[in-house]
Amino acid sequence: LLLVGVGGSGRSSCARICACMSETAEFDIALTKGYGIDAFREDEKKFLISAGAGAAKATMFLLNDTQIINETFLEDINNILNAGEVPSLFPNDEVERVIGDTRARAKEEGRS
Repeated sequence: LLLVGVGGSGRSSCARICACMSETAEFDIALTKGYGIDAFREDEKKFLISAGAGAAKATMFLLNDTQIINETFLEDINNILNAGEVPSLFPNDEVERVIGDTRARAKEEGRS
C-alpha cells in the first residue's frame, strides 16, 4: 500500500486504520539523534524477523518521507520490495539462526 498526499492529509492514520482492520502488526522507526544507516539496518532486521522468523505475523512497515534521511534507506526498501531481501543485511551466523527458527514452522505448514 502506497499512500501519497500532502502533509497532514491523514496518510499515516489511514494506514494505521487499515492495519487495525486487517489485524496486522505495525512497525515504524523512531528517529533519534544520531540515527543513521546502522540503526536503520538494525530496525530492518527487527522488522524482517518479526514478520517472518519471530511470530510470523503480517506486519506493516510504516515509513514517512520525513524519515528518509539517507538515500540508502530507499535502496534497502526497494530491495525488500523487488527481491525480498537486503544483500548482506544478516551475517552468516544470524542467517543460520533465522533458518533454524523458521524451518519447523515451515514444515508444519507444508512448505519446504
